[in-house]
Amino acid sequence: MKPRIPALACVAAVAALGACGGSEPTSDTRVVVFGVDGLDPELLQERIDRGLCPNFAALLAAGATFAPLQTSWPPQSPVAWSNFITGTNPGKHGLYDFIHADPKTYGVLNSMSYTDPVGIELCLFGLDLPLTGGAQHLTRAFPAFWEVMADAGVPVAVFRMPANFPPQATKALTFPDMGTPDLTGAASGRAMLWSDGLDRSPSRGSSTTVRTINVIRDPGRPDLLKFFDAVPGPDNTLRCLDDLEAGHAAAVAAGDAQKSATLQAQLDRARETSSPFTGWIDTTDGAPQLGIRFGGIEDGREGEWVTAGVGEWTRWVPVSFNMAPFIDIGGYTRFYFKSADPVEIYGSPVQIDPFAPAMDISTPPEAAAELAEAIGPYYTQGFPDAYIAYKSDLLSTGEFVSQSDTVLEERGQMLDYALDRFDRTGGLTFFYVGSLDMRCHMLWHAQDPGHPHQEAGSEAYAGELDRIYSQVDGMLGELVARLEPYPDAELIVMSDHGFAPFHRKMHVNDWLLQEGYLVLKDDVEQRADGFWRGEDFLGGSLSVFRIGGHGEPDFEASVVDWSRSRAYCIGFNGVIFNRAGREARGIVAEAEVAALQQEIAAKLLALRDADGTAVFTRVLPAQEVFAGPMTGSAPDLQLGFNVGYGASDECATGGIAGAGILVDNDSRWSGSHLMDPELVRGTLIVRSGAQWTRDPRLEDITATLYRLFQVAPPDGLDGQPLY
Repeated sequence: MKPRIPALACVAAVAALGACGGSEPTSDTRVVVFGVDGLDPELLQERIDRGLCPNFAALLAAGATFAPLQTSWPPQSPVAWSNFITGTNPGKHGLYDFIHADPKTYGVLNSMSYTDPVGIELCLFGLDLPLTGGAQHLTRAFPAFWEVMADAGVPVAVFRMPANFPPQATKALTFPDMGTPDLTGAASGRAMLWSDGLDRSPSRGSSTTVRTINVIRDPGRPDLLKFFDAVPGPDNTLRCLDDLEAGHAAAVAAGDAQKSATLQAQLDRARETSSPFTGWIDTTDGAPQLGIRFGGIEDGREGEWVTAGVGEWTRWVPVSFNMAPFIDIGGYTRFYFKSADPVEIYGSPVQIDPFAPAMDISTPPEAAAELAEAIGPYYTQGFPDAYIAYKSDLLSTGEFVSQSDTVLEERGQMLDYALDRFDRTGGLTFFYVGSLDMRCHMLWHAQDPGHPHQEAGSEAYAGELDRIYSQVDGMLGELVARLEPYPDAELIVMSDHGFAPFHRKMHVNDWLLQEGYLVLKDDVEQRADGFWRGEDFLGGSLSVFRIGGHGEPDFEASVVDWSRSRAYCIGFNGVIFNRAGREARGIVAEAEVAALQQEIAAKLLALRDADGTAVFTRVLPAQEVFAGPMTGSAPDLQLGFNVGYGASDECATGGIAGAGILVDNDSRWSGSHLMDPELVRGTLIVRSGAQWTRDPRLEDITATLYRLFQVAPPDGLDGQPLY
């Protein structure tokens, strides 16, 4: 799922700066769409009634139309925003979940993008130079509204659209959000923590890195502490490691687990890059100050200091990683000084350098640098709110809120930039804010005394959901004020879905196993610590499949007997059938699908929690939910969870948890929307007060934009104009 970072792309990016010319198109028709991820109509109305959202209240008092908005099946952000982007259902655009199943391997795929496998590589001067493959593509299979409208001459600017990485060539100005990786290739960023505390163990995961540091007290200055470490960078895929790779492949093929693990560790170390820094903490006057410097005399570069007090953030600081002689990749990070005793310093994921991007993060490519010139370095990754760092306890609740505030402050600066352009060009501007969604996910427990996850001090943050609604209301107020010179301009406020509590989680694969739809091999024993064959450990309890060397499926090593398994779960809202002709070891014939859908749906709808609560409100066959050429790739059953229920994290990667079917959600990820779409509707507000006669859908907003600009939509649009 991780994109390959092209080290040579920085050279091309620098060359591209200033390459575009020509004048901007203009339009007297003006429309702004303010997309607020997770803005719930009932929660919004409640806060309007309590006086917490005066700008929303004023908009409605002036005659704006307000209605709950139908979200997507399933109600997941990449799916919902793709419905809006295309004006179609998933059966036409092809996104069904955050995570798609690979029918060839029963593995996981990124639903939003894919990378071509590297084909021919040339090993030259110790470098692996890819000659073919490695290109990244969107999975979306239907034109975006901005592509069609820009081709028709409409000035379109799209600021931070989810599920739009890598950005596709278009005449429109676009910046992607959700799905855009950091410089290491991590989809939600890889956060960092440095600590000299005894309760922190070093680790390196896909989304977090913890490093222990040795703090030295200066003998001549007892108030000055020093330490030396480095920011880990992207894997160096340019290094030629053919011998190690061949040895690892041979060890895997021979079943030598110990040797293959040793060689894999050597490969990982050989590909590591880092950017060294020097740190000091000045404790003079009892007010510790952190200073960090990258570079310096020792590596021939002029050092640059950034500073912060305890509980403060440094400014953005550039970092670079050497990939080959004379080839560096640049990025930006910033630090948060958590504590002086023990010393704990948090580092934001390394952002792609917007001044010289290692990969395109805007259209046209030079637009990223132009934005950075105007507002400074910014979060280029999608999901910039540090939810994984908070979920992993690298940040406390207050620290997570502080980091999220930095994201929202930056979005305010970006909004000013977007509206300056709107003043010049008119046309259509879309602007996205995701912080409300992330705080509802992560902080629901703080204002829900009945939530299974409770922690000391949470009560101090019980008002955080109120606060984020008020912050978004403030952005709306600025937006409305900027539109005062344009009384005829349309303003549409929309969200992709609403929100609800997430108290109980379901291990769907465990249920399928219990009911006989998913079958383990006869000689596989499921124990509390994972799967075993005799005394041989086969893997952790999260794997229902195992993949051999070079990404090829190793069905002999799999714990699952696919010759007897009819269904499995990968993702958050679907059950997938092991179909003959689709899955690699499929056994369910087309003639058996409808009866199996009915059978499993009936059992799931009858499923009750210990207190008698229904776990599902609806379970529907894919063909009743979707329509279009991509329907056959969708999960065969769509799971409409009841309020308070959802799939477990283990489901996302095809996991068997071995911990029961329904368990408490004792996690900071405490609010959700991955439920029956009717229970988590989004929000639609139209400033002009336009009336519509039917229940609005996401796709209808898209069709309405085409009508407002009198642009013919592409054939196959599902949406219909609302006015």
